[in-house]
Amino acid sequence: MKSIARDENQITLIYNSQNHVGERTFAHASAIKDKELQAIDIAKTPLTGTQWAELADGLNTDVKGLLSFENVSDDDEIKTADYDENDYIKIIEHRPELLAHPILIHGDAMKQIVNPTEAQEFLGVDSAGLEKKMMHEEPTISSTTKKEHFIEKPEKGDHN
Repeated sequence: MKSIARDENQITLIYNSQNHVGERTFAHASAIKDKELQAIDIAKTPLTGTQWAELADGLNTDVKGLLSFENVSDDDEIKTADYDENDYIKIIEHRPELLAHPILIHGDAMKQIVNPTEAQEFLGVDSAGLEKKMMHEEPTISSTTKKEHFIEKPEKGDHN
């Protein structure tokens, strides 16, 4: 049984709001209007060990593979020691800033998001396309997605 809910009409984002990539991925995922977003900010709401193990399994890695020790000081034992799976679960539960990349879940698919724009690619949203023209003609730019994918933003000066 899966401990993280999965639905084709829902996007689940597991991220750390104290991380720039996490914040931007949240913004990209929030902009998709035709799916419900369940955002889990691990800086505020910790996941269980079972959920971390499920994420690692779904991403074909181990829990250590979900972590990044890049910003850990060299004298911190956590950077060089080799722990078992349960230890790494405890580490991420106590140090959520070590999550390497936000994780998006849509249906049965999961992806670690390295670049926030990958969120829209993963979810099948393409922001714009170019219509091919001859070199001497001006290009015509048109949207390749449905307008309902994005939240309507008021025009400048529109205070409604």
